[in-house]
Amino acid sequence: MKQVSLRRRLLIQVAVATILLVIGTVGYHIIEGWSLFEGLYMTVITLATIGYGEVRVLSYEGRIFTMMLIMVGVILVGYLISNLTKALIENEIAAALGRRKLYKDISQLNDHFILCGAGRVGARVIDELQKKGVDFVVIERDEATAEKLLQEGILVLMGDATSETVLEGARIRSARTLITAASTDAENVYIVLTARGLNPDIYIVARANDVPAERQLRRAGANKVVSPVLIGSHRMAQAALSPAVADFIELTTMTESLDLFFDQAPIPPRSVLDGVKLKDSGIRAFQVMIVAITPAGGAMIFNPDGEQTLRAGDLLIAIGDHAGLARLAARAAELRR
Repeated sequence: MKQVSLRRRLLIQVAVATILLVIGTVGYHIIEGWSLFEGLYMTVITLATIGYGEVRVLSYEGRIFTMMLIMVGVILVGYLISNLTKALIENEIAAALGRRKLYKDISQLNDHFILCGAGRVGARVIDELQKKGVDFVVIERDEATAEKLLQEGILVLMGDATSETVLEGARIRSARTLITAASTDAENVYIVLTARGLNPDIYIVARANDVPAERQLRRAGANKVVSPVLIGSHRMAQAALSPAVADFIELTTMTESLDLFFDQAPIPPRSVLDGVKLKDSGIRAFQVMIVAITPAGGAMIFNPDGEQTLRAGDLLIAIGDHAGLARLAARAAELRR
């Protein structure tokens, strides 16, 4: 059975106490003919066991009613106090265990993603990371936003992402990629500078609100700078000038109406694809299309032909369904024996 929340317990206990006060007040009013205020006062001091004495001399029936009120009141008030104490303790223990589990989960992360900021842009990034099924942790300083994400089962570290201590808490030294989606360019620049100083090898993707900020973010150490404003304006112009092209891009990148996605697959040293021509690689059997190849240290090759020789260090840019892209990644990662 689901555990009753602390708030509901408090409401139940307040309701029981209120009912008991009403019963006592009305009882004295009916039995002794006292005013409602006198009945309430007598009920409060009786239940509180203060012992100020009777408001007025009680009748025989009034004394019996008072004894019953004392017995019921002491039992109920004692129960309510113990139940409230238990609820508070359980709530604190649950919160402590939850925080401990959270920190334990974060401490076990490795080769993960770090997202700084869970605003409008950050929320969409979270959706994409969840779709990919990768390990990630969110750094968010707004308590309400962080609590909402925690309730959704997302790892959240509450704090300022510009702080070295907070980034260390997110295990930045063992992370694969950092995404900074803070609301201001100045904050993003500072996060990039701090992150790059802690992990010179981490791949950093930064959000830029203004065009001049892109240059500053690259100088700070960002590998990739994305401007939602520029992307949005480009998409709008493309939708007006080339609707069919815009529809294709939207279908392949923004929706799941087609099981079609872009992804990348690196070719490591000693891969079975190293030194093999594209036409002989067997990739076509995976129902994927290689749209580009980025050689190590070279310019991107668009629409490579079958004679293109694959080399260790190449990055294959492909389009296909999830199953095909997964098979491509597994094939590229397969090593020669």
